[in-house]
Amino acid sequence: MDVTPTDSPMDPVRYVILHHTDINEPHFDLMFETAPGSQLATWRSEIWPIESPTTVTRLRDHRRLYLEYEGPISDHRGAVQRVTDGQCQVEIGENSVWTIKLLTGSAPATLILRPIADQEWSVNLR
Repeated sequence: MDVTPTDSPMDPVRYVILHHTDINEPHFDLMFETAPGSQLATWRSEIWPIESPTTVTRLRDHRRLYLEYEGPISDHRGAVQRVTDGQCQVEIGENSVWTIKLLTGSAPATLILRPIADQEWSVNLR
């Protein structure tokens, strides 16, 4: 999860939003490449789409297979179903503030993610 800040938006990369179900606390996994071919920076959210300020949880980076995978997860950890996917631009600025512009796959939106404490982050729309 060690990511270097960027001065300008990167070329488009891929993202996916998965609905993680068949577990005690169903949620949405927001997963974004940070560069073409990278693992997926991942946050857990109780809601999708995000339409107002929301607190999300930063998870470990996930494998790229989730860009395409839907179905059961090993070791009885539930199942995932794609809600949307597409291309986005990711910019990581000072103080670990992420600006993610969703370009395709859902309504155009810009998500601003800021760390709060430990793995808690805030998400706002711009």
